[in-house]
Amino acid sequence: MDQQLKNWFTQGKIHQVILKSTVPMVGAILALFAYDLLESSLLALNGEHVLTALGFTLPITTAIAAIAIGTSIRTNNKVVKYACLHKEKLSKVIATSIIISVLVISLLSLVFYAANDFLLALLGSQSWSESINSDIDFANTQNTYLNARYLGWIFLTIIWQVNATLRALGNTKLASGLMFSWLLAKSILVIALLTPESHWHLSGLSGLALSHVSVDMLFALISLLLLVNKTEIELPSFKELRIAIFTTKHDGLFIILQQLITPISIALLTMIAASIDYSYVAAFAFILRIESLLLLLPMVLTTSMPCIIGTNYWSGHMARVRSAYIITFFTIILSQLLLAILLYLNSDLLSYFICPEGPVAQLTTNFLTWVPIGYIGAGCAIVYQSCLNSEGKTLQASFIGIAHRLLLLLPIAFIGAFIASENSFFQAIMIGHLISGLYVIYLFKKRKAVENNKAQLSAVPALLKTNWNN
Repeated sequence: MDQQLKNWFTQGKIHQVILKSTVPMVGAILALFAYDLLESSLLALNGEHVLTALGFTLPITTAIAAIAIGTSIRTNNKVVKYACLHKEKLSKVIATSIIISVLVISLLSLVFYAANDFLLALLGSQSWSESINSDIDFANTQNTYLNARYLGWIFLTIIWQVNATLRALGNTKLASGLMFSWLLAKSILVIALLTPESHWHLSGLSGLALSHVSVDMLFALISLLLLVNKTEIELPSFKELRIAIFTTKHDGLFIILQQLITPISIALLTMIAASIDYSYVAAFAFILRIESLLLLLPMVLTTSMPCIIGTNYWSGHMARVRSAYIITFFTIILSQLLLAILLYLNSDLLSYFICPEGPVAQLTTNFLTWVPIGYIGAGCAIVYQSCLNSEGKTLQASFIGIAHRLLLLLPIAFIGAFIASENSFFQAIMIGHLISGLYVIYLFKKRKAVENNKAQLSAVPALLKTNWNN
């Protein structure tokens, strides 16, 4: 990050900084979530069983993506901090962070590969596949798909690492363009491979597997070439790398573990949904993709706000940090409320347009009617958690994630499933998200009061000194 850009982050009008840093990433994040929805929509053309098979793999593939993103968040935070405090070490820190992340993911991919059958059985996929009559061996299809995702995990990690580094250095336009190109290439290939009328059509999840591995491999290489071209990179020695690995602070571990909270929550929600009816699992293949799309603005803010908050925090501009949070919360609440109203009025039309399957479409309608209201709270929780990480407060961020996804959402959702009315499950999810948002606002107001008290206490010695001199 050059000095001019740093000055803009710390001295420019905060609302303009937020706007100009966020807008370039809108297209890229929209493409990311639209691609996920495109996958589900194309698979729906192959029948409800294929959707259900995908639904059982979603907690695992969500964990794969979440951990890759988690390592990139760690890199982003570290690059921002070193750009502010230790610029002379930045080129080596970038290379070291990427190498360590790739090594960690390589190890995790082997662990997940070894535990694959156990994970699918735990989620209930084995019981489902044995209960249906089909000519397709869905268990084998799921294994092929997941093995391909484990293989491509390293390439996915490199893509996210480079993107996070570019954003941390203020190059959001290049980061956005790179991500958009990656997803465009994936979309073109997945349409060719999953459309039943296509000459290149592959049945089941095979086309999806090929799309992920091939495009991720290509864009991992492109990302590295762009990073080397645009940024000064200095490779660490083996001794320096070994020291960095064994002296890694707990912050990085907390950030990666935070990213596992959502997949664990999704896995448990999937198990709760399967206990109601397997059609809920098929619906979740759509719902979880729609959820990301409906949380577009908060997700985009998680790509821009950590850099803004982190740069001002480490530069000592606490008043700007507070202002940035207030603007962000207000924007999320207003935008998510308007979106929830719009979806409530058009839920039937949207659900049947997205998914042609009757039972799945009805469940999607119920979801669109109730859950988006809860995303007002979920959006605040997601953004606040990511920004706390950029301040180095990873323990607090971890607790917010646990409280939101595990301590509040899951028990309330379980109660909703137990009631077992037509809308109770989705109403319970809505309530869980809303309570989480209220909890985050409470924490922010408490933090603001604490910081004001500290400011008053720090002003006392200066005041006494002035009075003494007078």
